[in-house]
Amino acid sequence: MGGAAERLLAPACAQIPNLKAIAGCDPDPDRRAWAESRFGLKTYSTPEELLRSEQPEIALIGTPPDSHFALAQLALEHGAHVFLEKPFTQTTEEADALIDLARAQQRLLAVNTQYRYMDIYRRTRERLAAGDFGRLYGIQVWQQMFHPADLDGPNWRRQMRRATLYEFGGHALDLLCYLFDAAPQEISALTPAVRDEFHSDVLVQATLKFPQDRLATLWFNRVSHAPMRYLEMRLHCEHASVRISLGGVARISLDWVGRPRLRVSLNKGGEAREERDGRARTFASMRSPAFLPATVAHLEEFLARIARGDNDLTAAEEARVVLRASLAGYESAETGGAWVHI
Repeated sequence: MGGAAERLLAPACAQIPNLKAIAGCDPDPDRRAWAESRFGLKTYSTPEELLRSEQPEIALIGTPPDSHFALAQLALEHGAHVFLEKPFTQTTEEADALIDLARAQQRLLAVNTQYRYMDIYRRTRERLAAGDFGRLYGIQVWQQMFHPADLDGPNWRRQMRRATLYEFGGHALDLLCYLFDAAPQEISALTPAVRDEFHSDVLVQATLKFPQDRLATLWFNRVSHAPMRYLEMRLHCEHASVRISLGGVARISLDWVGRPRLRVSLNKGGEAREERDGRARTFASMRSPAFLPATVAHLEEFLARIARGDNDLTAAEEARVVLRASLAGYESAETGGAWVHI
Protein backbone atom coordinates (compact mmCIF):
# COMPACT_ATOMS: atom_id res chain seq x y z
CA MET A 1 0.00 0.00 0.00
CA GLY A 2 2.63 2.49 -1.15
CA GLY A 3 2.55 5.72 -3.11
CA ALA A 4 0.81 4.38 -6.22
CA ALA A 5 -1.98 2.86 -4.14
CA GLU A 6 -2.34 6.00 -2.03
CA ARG A 7 -2.31 8.57 -4.84
CA LEU A 8 -3.82 6.65 -7.76
CA LEU A 9 -5.30 3.18 -7.32
CA ALA A 10 -7.34 3.53 -4.13
CA PRO A 11 -8.69 7.01 -5.03
CA ALA A 12 -9.52 5.76 -8.54
CA CYS A 13 -11.56 2.90 -7.10
CA ALA A 14 -13.49 5.39 -4.97
CA GLN A 15 -14.47 7.37 -8.09
CA ILE A 16 -15.80 4.42 -10.11
CA PRO A 17 -19.32 3.36 -9.04
CA ASN A 18 -19.07 -0.25 -10.23
CA LEU A 19 -15.61 -0.87 -8.76
CA LYS A 20 -15.18 -1.61 -5.06
CA ALA A 21 -11.82 -2.06 -3.35
CA ILE A 22 -12.33 -4.92 -0.91
CA ALA A 23 -8.85 -5.57 0.48
CA GLY A 24 -5.21 -4.56 0.37
CA CYS A 25 -1.88 -6.18 1.10
CA ASP A 26 1.31 -4.88 2.69
CA PRO A 27 3.96 -6.68 4.77
CA ASP A 28 4.40 -3.57 6.95
CA PRO A 29 1.91 -3.58 9.87
CA ASP A 30 2.03 0.21 10.13
CA ARG A 31 1.09 0.59 6.45
CA ARG A 32 -1.72 -1.93 6.90
CA ALA A 33 -3.09 0.03 9.84
CA TRP A 34 -2.87 3.24 7.83
CA ALA A 35 -4.71 1.68 4.85
CA GLU A 36 -7.45 0.34 7.10
CA SER A 37 -7.93 3.79 8.61
CA ARG A 38 -7.54 5.82 5.41
CA PHE A 39 -9.49 3.68 2.94
CA GLY A 40 -11.54 1.35 5.16
CA LEU A 41 -9.90 -1.71 3.62
CA LYS A 42 -9.45 -5.13 5.08
CA THR A 43 -5.73 -5.86 4.85
CA TYR A 44 -3.46 -8.88 4.65
CA SER A 45 0.25 -9.38 5.22
CA THR A 46 0.73 -11.71 2.23
CA PRO A 47 -0.75 -11.70 -1.29
CA GLU A 48 -1.38 -15.45 -1.08
CA GLU A 49 -3.65 -14.99 1.92
CA LEU A 50 -5.52 -12.11 0.27
CA LEU A 51 -6.12 -13.97 -3.00
CA ARG A 52 -7.15 -17.16 -1.24
CA SER A 53 -9.52 -15.46 1.20
CA GLU A 54 -11.06 -12.72 -0.95
CA GLN A 55 -10.94 -14.25 -4.45
CA PRO A 56 -10.98 -10.80 -6.10
CA GLU A 57 -12.10 -10.33 -9.68
CA ILE A 58 -9.32 -7.79 -10.30
CA ALA A 59 -5.87 -7.39 -8.76
CA LEU A 60 -4.43 -3.86 -8.79
CA ILE A 61 -0.66 -3.97 -8.35
CA GLY A 62 1.19 -0.80 -7.37
CA THR A 63 4.43 -2.18 -5.95
CA PRO A 64 8.10 -1.63 -6.94
CA PRO A 65 8.83 -3.13 -10.38
CA ASP A 66 11.02 -5.97 -9.10
CA SER A 67 7.89 -7.58 -7.59
CA HIS A 68 5.54 -7.07 -10.56
CA PHE A 69 6.16 -10.41 -12.23
CA ALA A 70 5.68 -12.59 -9.15
CA LEU A 71 2.58 -10.74 -7.96
CA ALA A 72 0.93 -10.61 -11.39
CA GLN A 73 1.67 -14.28 -11.96
CA LEU A 74 0.15 -15.18 -8.59
CA ALA A 75 -2.97 -13.09 -9.25
CA LEU A 76 -3.51 -14.57 -12.72
CA GLU A 77 -3.08 -18.09 -11.33
CA HIS A 78 -5.84 -17.28 -8.82
CA GLY A 79 -8.16 -16.23 -11.65
CA ALA A 80 -7.95 -12.44 -11.29
CA HIS A 81 -7.64 -9.88 -14.05
CA VAL A 82 -4.48 -7.81 -13.49
CA PHE A 83 -3.97 -4.04 -13.69
CA LEU A 84 -0.32 -3.14 -13.09
CA GLU A 85 1.47 0.12 -12.45
CA LYS A 86 4.38 0.66 -14.81
CA PRO A 87 7.06 -0.44 -15.56
CA PHE A 88 5.57 -3.73 -16.79
CA THR A 89 8.26 -6.13 -15.54
CA GLN A 90 12.04 -6.26 -15.32
CA THR A 91 12.59 -8.30 -18.49
CA THR A 92 10.76 -9.02 -21.74
CA GLU A 93 10.87 -12.73 -20.85
CA GLU A 94 8.81 -11.98 -17.73
CA ALA A 95 6.38 -9.87 -19.77
CA ASP A 96 5.98 -12.66 -22.34
CA ALA A 97 5.33 -15.20 -19.58
CA LEU A 98 2.58 -13.02 -18.07
CA ILE A 99 0.94 -12.44 -21.45
CA ASP A 100 0.99 -16.18 -22.15
CA LEU A 101 -0.47 -16.92 -18.71
CA ALA A 102 -3.20 -14.28 -19.10
CA ARG A 103 -4.13 -15.80 -22.46
CA ALA A 104 -4.26 -19.31 -20.97
CA GLN A 105 -6.38 -18.07 -18.04
CA GLN A 106 -8.58 -15.94 -20.32
CA ARG A 107 -7.92 -12.89 -18.19
CA LEU A 108 -7.09 -9.29 -18.99
CA LEU A 109 -3.66 -7.84 -18.29
CA ALA A 110 -2.92 -4.11 -18.53
CA VAL A 111 -0.15 -1.68 -17.54
CA ASN A 112 -1.15 1.78 -16.32
CA THR A 113 0.63 3.99 -18.82
CA GLN A 114 -2.27 6.36 -18.33
CA TYR A 115 -0.98 9.53 -20.02
CA ARG A 116 -2.66 8.57 -23.31
CA TYR A 117 -5.99 8.99 -21.47
CA MET A 118 -5.27 12.68 -20.79
CA ASP A 119 -7.19 15.08 -22.99
CA ILE A 120 -4.11 16.88 -24.33
CA TYR A 121 -2.81 13.64 -25.87
CA ARG A 122 -6.18 12.12 -26.76
CA ARG A 123 -7.30 15.23 -28.68
CA THR A 124 -3.95 15.41 -30.46
CA ARG A 125 -4.25 11.83 -31.65
CA GLU A 126 -7.83 12.43 -32.81
CA ARG A 127 -6.71 15.42 -34.88
CA LEU A 128 -3.76 13.49 -36.29
CA ALA A 129 -6.12 10.69 -37.35
CA ALA A 130 -8.44 13.25 -38.96
CA GLY A 131 -5.54 14.60 -41.02
CA ASP A 132 -5.75 18.10 -39.50
CA PHE A 133 -1.97 18.53 -39.36
CA GLY A 134 -0.88 16.42 -42.31
CA ARG A 135 1.63 13.60 -42.01
CA LEU A 136 3.42 13.31 -38.65
CA TYR A 137 7.09 12.67 -39.35
CA GLY A 138 8.98 13.61 -36.18
CA ILE A 139 8.52 14.04 -32.43
CA GLN A 140 10.85 15.72 -29.94
CA VAL A 141 10.40 14.85 -26.27
CA TRP A 142 12.22 16.45 -23.36
CA GLN A 143 12.18 16.71 -19.60
CA GLN A 144 14.26 18.94 -17.34
CA MET A 145 14.27 19.02 -13.55
CA PHE A 146 16.56 18.40 -10.60
CA HIS A 147 15.24 15.06 -9.44
CA PRO A 148 17.84 12.27 -9.57
CA ALA A 149 16.61 8.86 -8.45
CA ASP A 150 19.38 8.76 -5.83
CA LEU A 151 17.57 11.53 -3.91
CA ASP A 152 14.03 10.20 -4.40
CA GLY A 153 11.77 9.40 -1.47
CA PRO A 154 11.08 5.67 -1.85
CA ASN A 155 14.12 3.54 -1.05
CA TRP A 156 13.53 1.26 -4.04
CA ARG A 157 13.85 4.23 -6.39
CA ARG A 158 17.06 5.40 -4.72
CA GLN A 159 18.57 1.98 -5.38
CA MET A 160 17.70 1.91 -9.09
CA ARG A 161 20.58 2.30 -11.53
CA ARG A 162 18.27 2.17 -14.55
CA ALA A 163 15.68 4.68 -13.46
CA THR A 164 14.91 7.51 -15.86
CA LEU A 165 14.46 5.69 -19.17
CA TYR A 166 13.04 2.53 -17.57
CA GLU A 167 10.79 3.96 -14.88
CA PHE A 168 9.64 7.37 -16.16
CA GLY A 169 10.55 6.83 -19.79
CA GLY A 170 7.80 4.25 -20.20
CA HIS A 171 5.26 7.09 -20.28
CA ALA A 172 7.11 8.97 -23.03
CA LEU A 173 7.74 5.82 -25.07
CA ASP A 174 4.09 4.82 -24.80
CA LEU A 175 3.02 8.26 -26.01
CA LEU A 176 5.34 7.99 -29.00
CA CYS A 177 3.73 4.68 -29.98
CA TYR A 178 0.27 6.17 -29.38
CA LEU A 179 0.84 9.31 -31.45
CA PHE A 180 2.73 7.59 -34.27
CA ASP A 181 0.23 4.70 -34.11
CA ALA A 182 3.18 2.35 -34.59
CA ALA A 183 5.91 0.53 -32.69
CA PRO A 184 9.53 1.75 -32.84
CA GLN A 185 11.97 -0.33 -34.86
CA GLU A 186 15.39 0.71 -33.53
CA ILE A 187 16.90 2.89 -30.81
CA SER A 188 20.23 4.61 -30.28
CA ALA A 189 20.80 5.94 -26.76
CA LEU A 190 23.43 7.46 -24.47
CA THR A 191 23.30 7.71 -20.67
CA PRO A 192 26.49 9.61 -19.75
CA ALA A 193 27.57 9.77 -16.11
CA VAL A 194 27.48 13.55 -15.88
CA ARG A 195 27.47 13.71 -12.07
CA ASP A 196 29.78 11.35 -10.19
CA GLU A 197 27.69 11.47 -7.01
CA PHE A 198 24.63 10.03 -8.76
CA HIS A 199 24.55 6.43 -9.92
CA SER A 200 21.31 6.34 -11.91
CA ASP A 201 20.78 7.45 -15.51
CA VAL A 202 20.23 11.14 -14.73
CA LEU A 203 20.81 12.17 -18.35
CA VAL A 204 19.31 10.23 -21.26
CA GLN A 205 19.58 11.10 -24.94
CA ALA A 206 17.94 8.76 -27.44
CA THR A 207 16.76 8.59 -31.04
CA LEU A 208 14.13 6.10 -32.17
CA LYS A 209 13.30 5.04 -35.72
CA PHE A 210 9.66 4.43 -36.57
CA PRO A 211 8.19 2.95 -39.76
CA GLN A 212 7.88 5.14 -42.87
CA ASP A 213 11.07 7.14 -42.20
CA ARG A 214 9.80 8.79 -39.02
CA LEU A 215 12.00 9.75 -36.07
CA ALA A 216 11.64 10.62 -32.40
CA THR A 217 14.23 12.11 -30.06
CA LEU A 218 14.29 11.98 -26.26
CA TRP A 219 16.22 14.24 -23.91
CA PHE A 220 15.67 13.59 -20.20
CA ASN A 221 17.78 15.67 -17.79
CA ARG A 222 17.19 14.86 -14.12
CA VAL A 223 20.04 17.12 -12.88
CA SER A 224 19.03 20.31 -14.68
CA HIS A 225 19.05 23.69 -12.94
CA ALA A 226 16.79 25.18 -15.62
CA PRO A 227 13.09 25.83 -14.89
CA MET A 228 11.29 22.52 -14.45
CA ARG A 229 9.61 21.02 -17.50
CA TYR A 230 7.89 17.79 -16.53
CA LEU A 231 7.16 16.51 -20.04
CA GLU A 232 7.37 18.55 -23.24
CA MET A 233 6.66 17.32 -26.75
CA ARG A 234 6.85 18.92 -30.17
CA LEU A 235 5.20 17.11 -33.05
CA HIS A 236 6.48 18.00 -36.50
CA CYS A 237 3.81 17.46 -39.14
CA GLU A 238 3.44 18.20 -42.83
CA HIS A 239 1.22 21.27 -42.36
CA ALA A 240 1.67 22.30 -38.72
CA SER A 241 3.63 21.86 -35.52
CA VAL A 242 2.01 20.78 -32.25
CA ARG A 243 3.47 21.66 -28.84
CA ILE A 244 2.23 19.58 -25.90
CA SER A 245 3.18 20.53 -22.33
CA LEU A 246 2.37 18.43 -19.26
CA GLY A 247 2.96 19.64 -15.74
CA GLY A 248 2.13 23.32 -15.94
CA VAL A 249 2.50 26.06 -18.53
CA ALA A 250 3.48 29.71 -18.10
CA ARG A 251 4.27 31.05 -21.54
CA ILE A 252 4.08 34.40 -23.33
CA SER A 253 4.49 34.45 -27.10
CA LEU A 254 4.24 37.06 -29.83
CA ASP A 255 2.60 36.16 -33.13
CA TRP A 256 3.47 38.49 -35.98
CA VAL A 257 1.29 37.77 -38.99
CA GLY A 258 -0.09 40.99 -40.44
CA ARG A 259 -0.03 42.62 -37.01
CA PRO A 260 1.57 41.71 -33.66
CA ARG A 261 -0.54 39.60 -31.33
CA LEU A 262 0.44 38.72 -27.75
CA ARG A 263 -0.58 35.28 -26.51
CA VAL A 264 -0.45 34.11 -22.89
CA SER A 265 -0.75 30.49 -21.68
CA LEU A 266 -1.07 29.91 -17.95
CA ASN A 267 -2.35 26.71 -16.32
CA LYS A 268 -1.14 24.12 -13.85
CA GLY A 269 -2.01 21.03 -15.84
CA GLY A 270 -0.91 21.34 -19.42
CA GLU A 271 -1.96 22.17 -22.94
CA ALA A 272 -1.77 21.11 -26.57
CA ARG A 273 -1.16 23.94 -29.00
CA GLU A 274 -1.27 24.01 -32.79
CA GLU A 275 1.32 26.24 -34.47
CA ARG A 276 0.80 27.10 -38.12
CA ASP A 277 1.73 30.02 -40.42
CA GLY A 278 3.19 32.05 -37.57
CA ARG A 279 0.14 31.66 -35.36
CA ALA A 280 -0.60 29.48 -32.34
CA ARG A 281 -3.90 28.16 -31.01
CA THR A 282 -4.55 26.02 -27.93
CA PHE A 283 -6.97 23.19 -28.73
CA ALA A 284 -6.81 21.17 -25.48
CA SER A 285 -5.86 22.08 -21.92
CA MET A 286 -6.00 20.80 -18.35
CA ARG A 287 -6.34 23.08 -15.32
CA SER A 288 -4.45 20.66 -13.12
CA PRO A 289 -2.33 17.53 -13.67
CA ALA A 290 -4.67 14.70 -14.66
CA PHE A 291 -2.79 11.67 -13.34
CA LEU A 292 -5.74 10.48 -11.24
CA PRO A 293 -8.50 11.23 -13.80
CA ALA A 294 -6.44 9.48 -16.48
CA THR A 295 -6.07 6.42 -14.25
CA VAL A 296 -9.83 6.47 -13.64
CA ALA A 297 -10.46 6.59 -17.40
CA HIS A 298 -8.04 3.72 -18.00
CA LEU A 299 -9.64 1.60 -15.27
CA GLU A 300 -13.13 2.32 -16.59
CA GLU A 301 -12.09 1.07 -20.02
CA PHE A 302 -10.52 -1.99 -18.37
CA LEU A 303 -13.80 -2.72 -16.53
CA ALA A 304 -15.86 -2.24 -19.69
CA ARG A 305 -13.74 -4.81 -21.48
CA ILE A 306 -14.21 -7.28 -18.63
CA ALA A 307 -17.97 -6.72 -18.77
CA ARG A 308 -17.95 -7.44 -22.51
CA GLY A 309 -15.90 -10.59 -22.06
CA ASP A 310 -13.15 -8.98 -24.15
CA ASN A 311 -9.89 -10.68 -23.18
CA ASP A 312 -7.82 -9.28 -26.05
CA LEU A 313 -4.22 -8.72 -24.90
CA THR A 314 -3.15 -6.13 -27.48
CA ALA A 315 -2.67 -3.50 -24.75
CA ALA A 316 -0.37 -5.82 -22.80
CA GLU A 317 1.58 -6.60 -25.97
CA GLU A 318 1.96 -2.85 -26.60
CA ALA A 319 3.25 -2.45 -23.03
CA ARG A 320 5.75 -5.19 -23.80
CA VAL A 321 7.00 -3.15 -26.79
CA VAL A 322 7.48 -0.12 -24.52
CA LEU A 323 9.44 -2.25 -22.04
CA ARG A 324 11.59 -3.66 -24.82
CA ALA A 325 12.30 -0.15 -26.16
CA SER A 326 13.56 1.06 -22.77
CA LEU A 327 15.73 -2.02 -22.23
CA ALA A 328 17.08 -1.75 -25.78
CA GLY A 329 18.02 1.84 -24.97
CA TYR A 330 20.27 0.64 -22.16
CA GLU A 331 21.77 -2.00 -24.45
CA SER A 332 22.59 0.76 -26.92
CA ALA A 333 24.11 2.99 -24.24
CA GLU A 334 26.41 0.17 -23.14
CA THR A 335 27.84 0.05 -26.68
CA GLY A 336 28.30 3.81 -27.05
CA GLY A 337 25.01 4.50 -28.78
CA ALA A 338 24.98 1.76 -31.42
CA TRP A 339 21.59 1.11 -33.02
CA VAL A 340 19.71 -1.74 -31.33
CA HIS A 341 16.71 -3.51 -32.83
CA ILE A 342 13.49 -3.30 -30.80
